[in-house]
Amino acid sequence: MTGSVICLLICVVACENAAQRTPGVETSLSGTINVIVDPEILPILGPAKALYDEAHPDAHVQFVPKDVAESMHLMMNHEERIAIIARDYSPLEDSANANAPNDTLPRALLARDALVFFVAKEFPYDTMNAEHIRQWLAGSPGVRTSYPKLTEEPSFVVSGGASGSIYGNVVNVVLNKKQPSNARIASLGTHDSVVSAIRKSKRSIGIGYLSQFATDTTVKLLRLSYTARDGSHEWPKPVHVSYLIMGKYPFPVPIYVYLKDKPNQYNLPSGFMQFITRNNAALKTLLMAGIEPGYGKFSLVMSDN
Repeated sequence: MTGSVICLLICVVACENAAQRTPGVETSLSGTINVIVDPEILPILGPAKALYDEAHPDAHVQFVPKDVAESMHLMMNHEERIAIIARDYSPLEDSANANAPNDTLPRALLARDALVFFVAKEFPYDTMNAEHIRQWLAGSPGVRTSYPKLTEEPSFVVSGGASGSIYGNVVNVVLNKKQPSNARIASLGTHDSVVSAIRKSKRSIGIGYLSQFATDTTVKLLRLSYTARDGSHEWPKPVHVSYLIMGKYPFPVPIYVYLKDKPNQYNLPSGFMQFITRNNAALKTLLMAGIEPGYGKFSLVMSDN
């Protein structure tokens, strides 16, 4: 009986290896796929993909940047196989999932980024209160009285427009699934164009991701005070991955890998997802990009200062 089991296992392994060597037969380790990627996070995924490419020469994975709202529409209609998106479901997508609870997309958490607010070096403030930012974005009047150095209400600028993930996270993370006031938020095409505009302005506040500022010191990131869920007050802290890991930043943002199909051994999208969300070296590249890997383990040493 034991000999039969061993023979069966050898046969299964041999069949899997044969499938990997057979042209045109996809497995979790071989084949060809396009991965739709949120343009805002495309730069930080390159190092992890390079590790994957080196480890899996029979797998051919191509990143395709695409508008996030369109990408999620394609995924939820099963027209694409895999996407990496820096946001959770939108309110509209939540409604679609509620109407078809057995048709939700398999997904895995890749990392936690953070929604950050950045200003020109000459901007008169280094810190703000997260609740004031919420009120400004919602269109509430009177917030400026808490910031007497401002001569007018600030405007907020995002990249990617209303269909981008940054705007989507303003809705999801900052405003608790509500839309911002059109009078308070504007958009430009790319992150670089937003940064360029903010550098020249003394009244505008840019919104981006922590990962986009790992090496950019041409603007300053606003430190935010906020009220935690337990009612305690959190004082402003440097905008840094260590405080994101400790849960001491008010606006964390999930980065998910969404799949069309359930993971299986003959599905390359699920094999790629498994690698980038679990491989230690791949996860380290995300930490080096200044964000929190979804499945990392950390030991933080706090300074006495």
